[in-house]
Amino acid sequence: MGSFAKGEIVLFPFPYTDLTNRKLRPCLVLSNEMNQDILLCQITSQNNKEDNYCVALLKKDTKKGSLQINSFIRCNMLFTADKKQIARKICEINKNKYLQVFNKITKIIR
Repeated sequence: MGSFAKGEIVLFPFPYTDLTNRKLRPCLVLSNEMNQDILLCQITSQNNKEDNYCVALLKKDTKKGSLQINSFIRCNMLFTADKKQIARKICEINKNKYLQVFNKITKIIR
């Protein structure tokens, strides 16, 4: 599939809760590759207004492509995945937005 880098948005096949199927969902790449693994953060189009863990992601925050709709990066939904499971790259976020996500995650784990 190629290589992945911090700040890229990729499509990852998330399993349904009952594990019967999977659906491609966007994720933010948080780390450079670690052998076959990569650290990802979930992106959603839905936001609970009481959720203090999200960072808004607008179409204007992306480059080299775009998301279809404005979304939210869920900074409390981190996971490590095998990079072979990533379907494809969609776009990248700008450095300022990546720093917002980084700062939010840092606040969560302090």
